[in-house]
Amino acid sequence: MNFKFISLSLFSLTAVSPFFVPSFTPSALALGCSAIDVAVQVDVSGSRNPGQQTNNVNQEFGEDCKPGTNVTNRSTQINVGPNSAIQNRNSNAVVGEGATSTTPGKGDVGVQVHVPVQVYNPGQDPEFLKKVGVPQR
Repeated sequence: MNFKFISLSLFSLTAVSPFFVPSFTPSALALGCSAIDVAVQVDVSGSRNPGQQTNNVNQEFGEDCKPGTNVTNRSTQINVGPNSAIQNRNSNAVVGEGATSTTPGKGDVGVQVHVPVQVYNPGQDPEFLKKVGVPQR
């Protein structure tokens, strides 16, 4: 009989423990700074040769960064046309004060997201349009 109560108690404790864990762990934002960089480069062209898409990101964190300090950089580059594009992006972010480092300190978070998209569109390809008999403009 006691075994049933012990196993029920252990099951109840493990079932509700996820609700208590957040109260014992500090928030990630409370520990340091965050730098977020998101770049989207889209090239929709009539060229069968891919374009050039580069994303150079530099994120520096100050040694005296106040908890909860956040920097977000966003960028979108779009090309639609007969020729593929050269899309180059340079982004610099400095978060916090004091001497800086490109290595995040304790509690600092650096996130870099690059989404390069290249699509061949025959409707933009002059050679394809000639082959199918579309009148030239």
